[in-house]
Amino acid sequence: MTARAALTRAIHRLDESKISGSHLDAELILAFVLGRDRTWLLAHDDTELDEPQLEQFDALVNRRLQREPVVHLTGQREFYGLDFEITPDVLTPRVETEQLVDWAIKYAPQNSTLIDLGTGCGNIAIAIKIHRPDLVVTATDVSEKELAVARRNAIKHHTDITFLQADLWQGVSGQFATVVCNLPYLADDADLMPEVKKEPAVALFGGPDGLDLYRRFLSTLPAHLAAGGYVFTESDPWQHEPLIAAAAAQAGLSPIEQGYFILGFQSKNQ
Repeated sequence: MTARAALTRAIHRLDESKISGSHLDAELILAFVLGRDRTWLLAHDDTELDEPQLEQFDALVNRRLQREPVVHLTGQREFYGLDFEITPDVLTPRVETEQLVDWAIKYAPQNSTLIDLGTGCGNIAIAIKIHRPDLVVTATDVSEKELAVARRNAIKHHTDITFLQADLWQGVSGQFATVVCNLPYLADDADLMPEVKKEPAVALFGGPDGLDLYRRFLSTLPAHLAAGGYVFTESDPWQHEPLIAAAAAQAGLSPIEQGYFILGFQSKNQ
């Protein structure tokens, strides 16, 4: 069977189960099976699949029909033009988070310190370090399983990052010129798609309004943020107003950038 025929069959099965993005999902899965990227696959869709390849492809499509995320099937995800190892223990990086990286790269002072709280697979810290090698970067996470993935990704991308197991600021010493964090911000009663429910809960939920962890983070932030330092966060758009208010009241931060999901702040203390 050709790759084109296998894709057509898989797309039909995914469509029957009302799984959105069926074309992209099928292409990503088959490209993974063939050890190629999607661009190559689309240019060589007349490639004949051997029996083991076809069996592996069908098996992965069957798992996708059970609403397993594609990223969990392939174990990889692109973020900021870089390939990252992903496991079910870490939150899948989202394209919206790339704006957080953009602003950290733009604002972080030269030859300064930066910390990424709740690093997950390490995608934010690693992307920043690659584009700002002058920065001394630290990354933390409460989960040792997540840190293990982050460390492997750092080795893969040849980045020198200090990793610490920590619950927010607990056990973190010193001050940082830039702080980035994509903390869990979904409300506990959020209505989630089946695929999102397979993400690690510890990386998703932040209390009744989703901002419990951000309030904890802000309450002790002043002790760790250098004078005039920068903070970049991610949250739902409807949370921006209360988060901006909390940042001002608890940590003396003023907003300097506002995207759809990403907020940028600077300390009022110079």
